[in-house]
Amino acid sequence: MLSREIEILNRATLPIAVSRIHVLELMGDQQLLIQRNPESDVLQLVACNGQVSLSVHVTKEGSLLRLNGVGLTIETTGALSINAERVAIHGRDGVIISSGADAEIKAAGELTTHAQNQNISAELGNINIRANDDVKLDGERIRMNC
Repeated sequence: MLSREIEILNRATLPIAVSRIHVLELMGDQQLLIQRNPESDVLQLVACNGQVSLSVHVTKEGSLLRLNGVGLTIETTGALSINAERVAIHGRDGVIISSGADAEIKAAGELTTHAQNQNISAELGNINIRANDDVKLDGERIRMNC
């Protein structure tokens, strides 16, 4: 059993100071590893090449989920909701948010957008701007109907 645990440690590059490791062999020569450590428990899905594709770290403070791989798809037939104190989304090569129907962005406070250039277009219909107070346009030149 000790040689099996050392093989698993080498394959998944896990820390050496581990209390206990439980191994479940899965399809495709993958493994589910469960590490019982004094400060945390760790669940890892290890591919046949030794790469960890999924890990869940369970500590007294809460759980941390890490996904590693080429891509990730979350799919549901119902609604998907994310609720957190703060949400940050960053795409290294871009971000696209699309909808097959209407879309809304709501903020209880101020909404600010920043970009090198900003384009607003309506493919069919109006662009409607409504303010309860003044509408302010500030630019080097304001070009209308150009």
